[in-house]
Amino acid sequence: MTSQEINLQEHQAEAADALSQAMQLMHDGQFLDANAALDSLNRALELDPSLAGARYYRSSLLFEIHQYDEALADANILLEAKPNHTKGHYTRGFILFQLGDLSNAARDFTQVISTDPTIAEAYVRRGFCYDGLGRTDEAIDDYTHALALDPAHLDANYRRGMAYMTLGQYEPALRDLSQAFILDSENSQIIMARAQAAIKLGQFDTAATALKRAVALDPRRSTLQALLAEALAGSNDIPGAIKSIHRAISLADATGDKAMARLYRQQLESYLGKPTP
Repeated sequence: MTSQEINLQEHQAEAADALSQAMQLMHDGQFLDANAALDSLNRALELDPSLAGARYYRSSLLFEIHQYDEALADANILLEAKPNHTKGHYTRGFILFQLGDLSNAARDFTQVISTDPTIAEAYVRRGFCYDGLGRTDEAIDDYTHALALDPAHLDANYRRGMAYMTLGQYEPALRDLSQAFILDSENSQIIMARAQAAIKLGQFDTAATALKRAVALDPRRSTLQALLAEALAGSNDIPGAIKSIHRAISLADATGDKAMARLYRQQLESYLGKPTP
């Protein structure tokens, strides 16, 4: 064995040790000490740039600490060397999505799905991409695939419901958003979306009940107060609607949101002329 080969073997062994040190800092899929782990991964790749495990984990770690360009560079190097690295495509999909490159992110998630069609999250993430690209029907298909694999997937239920809202299909939207509400009943965003679907279907009492809960969870959000006013007005509770829209105006004024305050005052005007039952 030549001295060069011996030196290479020593470097590879040291690189493997450095990777092992980094992995000792991982618990439940996350590094407990990101800086120490990054130092070990940097050392591993300095010694052996071809060490795929170190390249993958450094890309993932850089993504976690919001160094997206550096994370993408590592993912690209990894996938150039190992084009069928499923986890590499999955991670690069996340990075590209974060960077706003939805088309290429979708391609990476497609690669993951083609390799392993049982990963519900890959369908959800590709659905996010399709949503952002305006490909709503394809997004719904992906959320549906995800829910077939994991019926309790919160994001899939919520995002499919919102996609149906985009298409004006309010009954399936309400079903999905109601399921999302069951999964996370403290989420004011979900409650608000569910109420919007109910209002579109003329279910004003249902919407008002849900929105009162949302307001209790997030009392400083003017949009919730305004939507509650709309639901109450639909239920012919004009005094309640006026009270809620006054709160919305006050909240918008307090934050200096003149545009929303103007819209809320227009909403108020529409109630002032209505008779009280």
